[in-house]
Order: sequence, then C-alpha cells, then structure tokens
Amino acid sequence: MHLDYLISDLALILIVAAIVTLIFKKINQPVVLGYIVAGFLISPNFIYMPTVVESADIHVWANIGVVFLMFGLGLEFSFRKIATVGGSAFVIALTVMSAMIIIGAGVGSMMGWDKMDCIFLGGMLSMSSTMIILKAYEEYDLKKKKFAQIVLGTLVVEDIAGIFMMIILTTISVSRNVSGAEMVTEIGMMLVYLAIWLLLGIYMVPTILKKIARFLNDEMTLIVSVGFCMGMVVIANLIGFSSALGAFMAGSILAGTVQVGKIERIISPIKDLFGAIFFVSVGMLIEPDLLVEYIGPIIIITLVTIVGQMLFSTAGILLSGQPLNIAVKGGFSMVQIGEFSFIVATLGMSLGVISDFLFPIIVCVSVITTFTTPVFIKNADKAYAFIDKKMPAKVKAFIVRNTSENQSDSDKNKDWMIYIRKVLLRTLLCSLMLFVIYMGGKVYLAPMLHQMFESDITADIIMAIVLCIIMAPFVNFMHGTNRALFTKLWLSGRSNKLPLLTLKAIRVIISACFVALVLKEALNIPFLLLVLIAFIPTMMLIRSDYLNGKTINLELTFIANFSEKILAREKKERGIRGEYHWLNESLQVAEFQVVDTVENKNIYDFAKSKGFIVTIIKIIRGEQYINMPSGDEQVLEGDILHMLGTADEIEACTMLLENRSCIEYTDREDVMLKDYIYGQTFYGIKEEQQLICCPIIIDKDSEFLKKSIKNCGLREKYRGTVIGIERGNLPIINPDIDTILQQGDLVWVIGSKRMADTLIKCDVLHDPSWSEKRTRKQRGIY
Repeated sequence: MHLDYLISDLALILIVAAIVTLIFKKINQPVVLGYIVAGFLISPNFIYMPTVVESADIHVWANIGVVFLMFGLGLEFSFRKIATVGGSAFVIALTVMSAMIIIGAGVGSMMGWDKMDCIFLGGMLSMSSTMIILKAYEEYDLKKKKFAQIVLGTLVVEDIAGIFMMIILTTISVSRNVSGAEMVTEIGMMLVYLAIWLLLGIYMVPTILKKIARFLNDEMTLIVSVGFCMGMVVIANLIGFSSALGAFMAGSILAGTVQVGKIERIISPIKDLFGAIFFVSVGMLIEPDLLVEYIGPIIIITLVTIVGQMLFSTAGILLSGQPLNIAVKGGFSMVQIGEFSFIVATLGMSLGVISDFLFPIIVCVSVITTFTTPVFIKNADKAYAFIDKKMPAKVKAFIVRNTSENQSDSDKNKDWMIYIRKVLLRTLLCSLMLFVIYMGGKVYLAPMLHQMFESDITADIIMAIVLCIIMAPFVNFMHGTNRALFTKLWLSGRSNKLPLLTLKAIRVIISACFVALVLKEALNIPFLLLVLIAFIPTMMLIRSDYLNGKTINLELTFIANFSEKILAREKKERGIRGEYHWLNESLQVAEFQVVDTVENKNIYDFAKSKGFIVTIIKIIRGEQYINMPSGDEQVLEGDILHMLGTADEIEACTMLLENRSCIEYTDREDVMLKDYIYGQTFYGIKEEQQLICCPIIIDKDSEFLKKSIKNCGLREKYRGTVIGIERGNLPIINPDIDTILQQGDLVWVIGSKRMADTLIKCDVLHDPSWSEKRTRKQRGIY
C-alpha cells in the first residue's frame, strides 16, 4: 500500500523539526531559528538528508500557518493593551518604522532592484522580532528592566502598525501604482471597506456567540472559531485584502468577546503546529547558490538592518523623553528582523509582485541578525559608556535637560492616556474627512469643472482652491486639543516636551500631505517637494483665529448632536432642581500672592504665557478690591490674586507659576465658584465690591452675535468675562476665547455690580428687575 506523500512529508517535517528545535533549546537559541534550520535540512537544496517530495503541498500548509499566526495575534489584540504601553511606544515605533521603510526602499533602489522589491524590502526591514528579543531578555533576566519594558511596548505597536502596512502593501500590489494621489485613493477605499467590515463583525459576532453560548463546549468552540477565521479569510480575498489580514480581523473581533480566553486556549496548539510548518517552509526556501550569488546585497542589507534599527530606535527612544542610557540599551536590542518580515515576504510572493531572490535574502539576514542580537544586548552597557564619554558636553546637557528616568512611567498616567486618546481620535476623524473631501473633489468636482472650463489647468486650479477651502476647518480641527491638559503635561517635566512636539509634528505632516495631494492636481511638481511647500499654508490654517472659532463651533455642534438625548435629560433635571450644576461644580477659584514684581509689572505680564489659561477675576490690595482687572492693571508686591478656571486649568497654572519666584500659592483651599460667590457676604465684602454672575441671551439683535468671545467687547466695554455658555442642551464650561457666539446662546458672565448695571443700561440684560431680585436671593444665580 502506497503512503500518500503529504503524510510522509509531514512526518519528515515534524520529526526533523522536533530534533533540531530540541538541540536549539539545549544551546539556548530561539526555536524559530531551529525551525528555519530544519527546513533547510529537509529541502531539495540540502542533498545529505531525505527531502520533502511535494513542496507545493507544504506551501499550502505554510499559508495555513500564516493564517493561524495572524489569527492568534488578533486574539491578543485590544485597545486596552495599546493604552498600557504609553505614549513613548507610539513615538518610538513611528520613528523606527518610517525611517527604515524609507531607508530600505532607498537601498533596494540603489542596488537597481524593481520598484515593488524596494517597497517590500522597506516593509520587511521596518519591524524587529518580538520572539527573538523576548527570548534574549528572558535568557539574560532583563525582561523587568525599564528599557526592556519600553522595547516590548514598542513591539506591540509595531505589530499593530504592521497590519496596516500590509493593507497598504496589498493596495500598492493590486494597483501596481505608487504615485501619491492614486495610492491614497486606493488605500482610502480599502480602509472604508475595512471599517464597514469590522463594524459589522463587532456588531454581529458577539451577539451570535451569546445566543449559542450554552452549546459551546471545547469541540464546538474550536469548530466555530476556526470556521469564522476561515470565513473571514475568504471574505478578505474577495474584497482585495490578504488572507493574513482576514485572519487578524477575525481574531480581533473575537478578542472583544467573553469567550476569548477559551478560544485562545483551544486554538493555541493548532497555531503552534501550523506556525512551526510555516517557519520550516521558510527554511526550505534557502538556496545556497542563490545566497552566494547575492552575498553582496545580503551583507549590505544586514548592515543596514543592524545600524538603521540601532540608530533610529535609539533616536526614537530619546525623542520619547527617555534618557541616553535607556535609549542605547533599547536601541541595541532592536537590531534584527524576524517573523513579521517573513509574513510580509510571503504576502509579496502570494501576490506575485516580488522577485524570487528576495525571500531567501531576507531569511538569511534574519538568521544573521538573530545570532548577533545577544551580542549587541550584552555589550549595550559598554557602548553607552563609550558614547557618554565621547559625546560633546552641550549635546549631553541638552539630552539631560529634556529626558527623564521616570518618563516611561509618567507617560502611562491618566493625563497622558487622555491626551493620546484625544490626539488619536481627532487625527483619525480628520484624516478620514480630509480623504473624503479629496475623493469627492476628484470624483465629482473635477469632471464638472472640466466640462465648465476649456482649459484643464484652470479647472485643476479652481478645484485645488475649492478643496483647500473645504479642508481648512478639518486641518485646523486636527490640531485642537485640551490646552489645560497639554500645559500640564508640558510643565510636568522636560522629558514630556519631545513626545508632545513629536505628536504635533506628526499631525502637521499628515495635514501637509493632504494639502499636497490637492495641490498635486494643479501643479506638476514632485510630491515630496509639494509636501514641503504645503507646510506654509498648513501652519497658516492651524494658527488662524478665525478658523479656530469655526472649528470650535463645528465641534460643539457635533457634540450636541451626538449626545442630544443625554444632554436633554440632564438639562431637564437641572430645570427641576433650579440649579446650574454644570457651571458651579466645574469652575473653581484659587488664591495666589505676589511676592516679587521685578519680572511681572502688570496683569498682561502674568497672562501672556500660553500656559496661563485661567482668568484673574480679582486683585485684593489691602482694603482695596479690584474686580475684573484689565491687562494693563499694575500688580504690586503683596497683592492677592483670585484666579478662575477648571481644576485642570488651575493645576496647569499652578505648575506654570511654580517656575516663577514672583508668585506663590496661598494656604487657602480652592473653592467652587458658587461657594466663592456666597462667601463674599460672609467675609464682609461690600455689595458694590462683590462679584456676581448673570446670563445674557444672544438674540438676533445682540451686539455680540457672530462674534468671538475675544472680539465681542465684553471684557473691554463691560469688564465682564464669559465663564459658560448654554447652547441648546449643551453646556460649555469656560469656553475658548475663539468661540463664536450664536443666536440662542445663553451666555454666563462674571463681573462686578457695575458690569450688571452697564449691561442693563445698554439693554443687554432685558429685565431691569433681574439684577436686584436675583442678587438678593441667590448671590450669583446658583
């Protein structure tokens, strides 16, 4: 009876793989490397051992291995896991991957390789090996070291970024067009399909699993999860994605279900089996003759990988605010490529877009860098000592000032997590809108304009101008974040400044790229040069006060519509209680004392810093009370300053003033605005010297209508300050000075009795009896 070759081949693979990996375990080498060596030993390229007969069948099994490896990665994926790695990991991963992709593609181009080979080479060199680094850390007992935690967090981000890189590579491969506009168009459409697909999966799959939960024993769980995985693989191929991406999406959808732990446990042996076959198949592709022929490129790419990963990992860690010793140790750890590079290479081969020689070269580079990784990790301390000794004193002083040993912990705190979440959300939403605008212009506006104008150049210029105008609010909106939060992070340590500036720079680059795409339609200039040119209009859009006001109103409208039901219920509850809790529980008053006026002579000198985001509402000078002081009001030594803001704004202000020896926080605790208003009578302050709050309704005849808070004249003409706006159901606390007042707004202002009298005199407050009755009854309408 003849035994099928598939069975005999599988037996040979598993027996040889078992023997070789046991040997590699004994000599403390990575198991992945053992699988690759085993694959070479049983390949037709090694004639001294029995070889696999049906290589095509093994490649099918290897593709199944990729599917299960990516399915397992998806099961481990969660946004919570991303959040735990901190802001440093994002900065490092972005720095390393972007630099290595460009360098890898450039090296391939210099060697005269095909364009697709160059692009895929850049992708393969951009990611370090999690398995190899983790194995080395465990062997040398370094896993709990601070630099190791940073590197492992970075690898998590790289794995996720690798998924999106595969989407981009798939799109480029299918279209065979890497010009800026066409590539962005194709990628955008793929991402739209991906988003719809993911949302449908998230909505449907957990619901179905809940309904069949009582039937899911281990056997049924295995069948259902593998069936779902394979189904997603088929769907992925039908809509143009790779099998690996379909498997990852299947895992990531299941990762959000309560059954994920059980699924991981059941799938793990299957993933390990097929994963082993995949790495064995990688080893089977090693051809000694081909390696001898390409020994030059192998040496060059190996050096580029080691030096590039080392330099840019070190630079990325420094940019994230880590000190030099941690940066060097982390950089010397990430000097290899590994399993994800094989997956990228497999993707290129399956799509038929890379040359046959590229896969063996990458495998050889991976093997070499795997052996050299422990050497670099062990000698990182010596390298740091040498660099520290030879580094110029000024450079060393700059690094010391702007980095911190505690940065890896501080960037995981609540403020950092909130800030990163806000930045990512704004960036993703605005990027999506900018893409939709660009596509809309290209698909709908361009044909219409070309019909209207005989000159194509005229039509393209008009389209570029129109699209830039429509894009402008979203470019501006992308860069708007919580100023108080940014200020707190900026002032909490010098080591935060580089990461914050890096995140700003990333958003500027993204915005400039979209502007450049639009300009590309009208100008026949290389895309990279257009990006540089686009920085000028991009910065103008970001810094425009007019656009700030418009985008703030857009954001407020979105929030009001998105939470309409909740906001309506909260407003109804406030009406029943007769209290404005949204205002009086959010604003606080803090007290500071001026101890030196050498540096700061008036209110403007205090408030001119961007970090000073509170309002000075009162100066107490002996028995004199100066309410709502103007910017040119003199400040004297011994003056007591009362400042109004939210808790975050006051904390940021306190951190700013701690760096100035001219002012100190007093012992008086911060109080809510309501208690401050009530307390004026308790402290014996005369009625004409008290601060009060009053509402102004913005109607169609209001002098403030369609003006920003900064330009409406409330401060200059009436000596009042806006502290809150109620716009329909939406309460807005301490609004930005660029906020534009709209018809129907109920604006709350704080000022003196003189302010209220002036507002009544100018018919801004329409009920003359309001001030007297309300002030007596509630001392501030609270």
